[in-house]
Amino acid sequence: MELDDLRRQWQQSEPVAFPTRLTTAELTQLVVQRSGSILAKLRRNARLELGVNYALLLSSLTIAVWAPVFWLRLFGGLLALIAGVCIYYFYRKLGLIRTMDEPADDLRGHLLRITRGLRSLVQLYYRLTLATIPVTMLVCGLIALHESPKLRTPLQVGLVLGAMQLLSILLYLPIKYTTMRYLQRLYGQHLDRLEGQLRELEEEIPAVGPLPAQS
Repeated sequence: MELDDLRRQWQQSEPVAFPTRLTTAELTQLVVQRSGSILAKLRRNARLELGVNYALLLSSLTIAVWAPVFWLRLFGGLLALIAGVCIYYFYRKLGLIRTMDEPADDLRGHLLRITRGLRSLVQLYYRLTLATIPVTMLVCGLIALHESPKLRTPLQVGLVLGAMQLLSILLYLPIKYTTMRYLQRLYGQHLDRLEGQLRELEEEIPAVGPLPAQS
């Protein structure tokens, strides 16, 4: 008898209303709550590196113009070129991070596209860092040849340039490992957290909808 009463009460109870669709504002608030300070950390790190590269650019240009010896001017010009490329890279990164704050109809898809764009930029920065190794060693070899008048035969030139490239090969793995750790600490871990929260959001949103029709 008690079971029958319980069944009748269940059938007569009001159905719970579930929202059929989250609005953009609600979704934005949910993402912001779950992401915490991730965007602020990404923006802070990019601005910090941008400031460092501006300082490097100014100091490198000063060396390139005012250094008393040729090899210092050449090395300063190389550093200035690298700093200029990095500044452009960080401005692009900050632009992508800034667009994360802009609302979109498909907010989750918008944020995923932005995070993928940031990962592409981080990969570009990683490759650029590794590409500077043989270029820097080549410049060092040219400087050594310029400052050593006795090194003029083709064999001597080949030995010097070969030694510089061998040194770049030996430096490749340590610099690669250090760069990967550095980029993971500044950007990778925050992007991992953001993408993980977006995946959780994807799993939660389909569960919010109308109740299935009872037969």
